[in-house]
Amino acid sequence: MSILDLGNGPSRPAVGKKSTRIFIGFGLLVAVIGIGSTFASTISINANQDIEFGQGVERSVFCGGNAKITVTPASTFANSDELGTFGLTSITVSDIPADCSDRDFVLKVYDNETALPLLLSHTSEDSMSIANVWWANGCPEDEDGCRVAGLEEGYALVSTSLDGFSLPDNIALIDNTPTSFTVSFISNPLSSDDVKKIVVETQNDTYGYDQWQCLEFQQCVVTS
Repeated sequence: MSILDLGNGPSRPAVGKKSTRIFIGFGLLVAVIGIGSTFASTISINANQDIEFGQGVERSVFCGGNAKITVTPASTFANSDELGTFGLTSITVSDIPADCSDRDFVLKVYDNETALPLLLSHTSEDSMSIANVWWANGCPEDEDGCRVAGLEEGYALVSTSLDGFSLPDNIALIDNTPTSFTVSFISNPLSSDDVKKIVVETQNDTYGYDQWQCLEFQQCVVTS
């Protein structure tokens, strides 16, 4: 498995019925980059190999120094009266280092033809082309700027917006452990045939802490 280490990052601040999960091979590129230093649109990398759904790919993550996270896509087969289809039904980011606590992980998926990220999940009313995940796993209470010391068991939120909280109602779910999170795409997931590149961008928190305070303690920030 190849390891890709990219530059320096910023400073810290429905599937159908009868679904069966299976793993299939496809050519996939996974890049982990830091917003503010190198953007996805400026990077061109040839994977030169096939990997499988269900097989993790390691990549360096800026907030963790030399630590490497693992990105694992999963595919589900949805049967139907016509031809069944394989869909990208989840992406798991695991082995997240503690230094990445209180950060956003922005997930995008691309094909080989368009510059815009593909729709990950959608209904007639809502859609998402990015999954912006705020992930927290505590921090030393004596650390300067520590504000999530009580979340040592892990916590995650997902938004469809890059710079705020937009609930992915009926289109995505989030689950987490102290070292990982999984975003599941639950309505009309992207065809696995279209998945050629997965990009994970890290950035300083844009919504997560405020939304956590609002959900857990009713300390909601109202902006005009």
